[in-house]
Amino acid sequence: MRRAFSARLSAAFGLSLAAVSPAAAQTLQESLALAYRGNPTLLGEQANQRAVTENSAQARSGWRPTVSVNMDANYQQGPYTSAFALGTFTSNYAEGYVSAKQTLYSFGHVANQVRAADARSRAEGQAVRLTESQVFTSAISAYMDVLRDRYVLDVRVADLEMLVRQVRLITSRYTLGGAPGEQVTRTDVEQAETRRRSAEVALTQARATLAASEANFRAVIGVMPAQLTMPDGLPGLPPSIEQAVRQAIAANPQLAQTREMKSATEADIDTARSQWGPQIQVQGLFGTVGPAAPFRGHEYSEQVSGTVSLVQPLYNGDLYNSQIRQARDKDEQARQNLEQARRAALQDVVTNWRAVENGQQAIQASLAEVQSGETTLKGYQVEYGYGLRSTTDVLYADQNLRAAQVDLAGSRHDTIVAEAKLLASIGRLQARDLLPGTQHYDSEAALHRARTRGWEPLQTPIAALDRAGW
Repeated sequence: MRRAFSARLSAAFGLSLAAVSPAAAQTLQESLALAYRGNPTLLGEQANQRAVTENSAQARSGWRPTVSVNMDANYQQGPYTSAFALGTFTSNYAEGYVSAKQTLYSFGHVANQVRAADARSRAEGQAVRLTESQVFTSAISAYMDVLRDRYVLDVRVADLEMLVRQVRLITSRYTLGGAPGEQVTRTDVEQAETRRRSAEVALTQARATLAASEANFRAVIGVMPAQLTMPDGLPGLPPSIEQAVRQAIAANPQLAQTREMKSATEADIDTARSQWGPQIQVQGLFGTVGPAAPFRGHEYSEQVSGTVSLVQPLYNGDLYNSQIRQARDKDEQARQNLEQARRAALQDVVTNWRAVENGQQAIQASLAEVQSGETTLKGYQVEYGYGLRSTTDVLYADQNLRAAQVDLAGSRHDTIVAEAKLLASIGRLQARDLLPGTQHYDSEAALHRARTRGWEPLQTPIAALDRAGW
C-alpha cells in the first residue's frame, strides 16, 4: 500500500509548501500528539472509563465484610401518673457496639455480578479505543482539509493572476489592433473578463472554505494550524485485503466492545438465576450497655452476639423469573448487536480498502493531468503570441489546468482520509501505532487498579467458594 509517487506528489504541491522550512513545519504526527493530549472528547471518555471500572470494585464489595460502629442513648420519662411526680423513668439506657457482617456464600450471585461488571469495564476500555480512533480520524481529516484548502487557495490566486495578465494583453491588442493574425474582437475581451470575474468568485469561496477548515482544525486539535507538511502516508497499512479483514475481526474497537457487552449480558443471566439460590451470612456484635442518666460507668456491661443465617427464597411473586427472562432477551439483543458490528466492520474494511486503491490511481492520473495541463497552457500562450491560438484556446487550457490541480488536492486528501478510516476499521489507528514516543493512556491498568483496591484476606477463599458451580 505504499506509494512510490510520494516524491512527485510533494513536488506537485510545491505551490503551497515551497516556503515551508523544516523547523517551522507542523507535521501530522505533531498535530495528532496535540489532539491526543488535549482533545476534550477523548479525555472525557478516558474519565468515563475510569468511572465505569469502579463498578468492578463495587461488585467485589459483596465478598468483603462490612463493619460499622453504632451508639444509641435513650431517656424517656413516664406518663402523667403518680409515678411521674416522683421522677420515675420508664426507659433509660445507652449502648455502643461494633457490628460486622460477612457473606460466606451467595450461590454465585456476587461472582456473576463481578463477571458482568468486569465485562462492562473491558467494554468501556474498548470504547476508549473507539473514541481514540474517531478523534484521530477527525484530526487527520482536519489536517488534510487545511492542506487541501491552502493549496486550492494558491491555485485560485495563481489562476486570477494569470487571467488578469491575459485580460490586460487581450484588451491591449483589441485597443491597438495589429496584424490580422494578432487581432482580437470584443467577444474575446468579454470572454476573458468573464473568466477573470469567475476566478475572483472562486478565490473568495476558497478563502471562506479555508477559514472554516482552520477553525475546525483548532476545534479538533486545539491550536491554529501553522505551516503544515504533506504526509507521504499513514503507517501500519496491511499488505492485502484478506489480512485487513482478519485484523478487523480481531481488533476492531466497536466489534470488540460489543463482544465484551455480550459477555456481560451472559453474566447478567447467571446473576438473575443465582437469586434463587441460598445465601449464607455471618454477623457478629460486640459492645457495652448501661443506664443513660445519670451516667455510671461501673454499671455498664459487655454485650456479645453472633449470628449465622441461611436464606433460601421460595416465592417472590415471579420477580426473579421475570428478571431471568428479561436478562435472556437482553442477551439476545447483545448477540444481534455483535453480528451487526461484525458486518459493519467487514463493510468498512472493504469500502475503505477500495477507496485507498482508487485514491492512489486518482492521484497518479491527476499528477499526469497537471503536468500535461501545465505544458499545454505554456504552449498555448506562446502560440497565442504568434496568432496560432485563439483566446478561447488559452482560457480553456487554463481552466483545465486549474481543475486538474484542484482534483489532485482532493484526491490526495481523500486518499489519506481513506487510509485513516481503513486503519480505524482494523484497530490500528491508535496512539501506540501513530505516536510511539508518546505516553499512552492504559485502560487495562485503570481496570486493574479498580479490581485490586480494597482487597481483603478473606476475599480469595470466599470468591473461590462463591464461583463453585458457575
